[in-house]
Amino acid sequence: FSEKVANFEIDSKWFYENVEILRKKFVAEFVAISNKEVIASGEDFNIVVEEVEHKGKNPAYVVIEYVYPEGTVVLL
Repeated sequence: FSEKVANFEIDSKWFYENVEILRKKFVAEFVAISNKEVIASGEDFNIVVEEVEHKGKNPAYVVIEYVYPEGTVVLL
């Protein structure tokens, strides 16, 4: 379990460090990242989750983030 959480943290950090590169190919899409690699992407979150499951991975342990267009401000 702790290894999966550690890998999740590594992939999450990788996403934020590489978001500018990802934005060139996946803008306005969800991306699923495992082992510092995009394993699924698309505009529909549920379809991305299905792709992750189809590849034999548990979506709970895979980083799935939305790639916002450059300059987008997200208020939480």
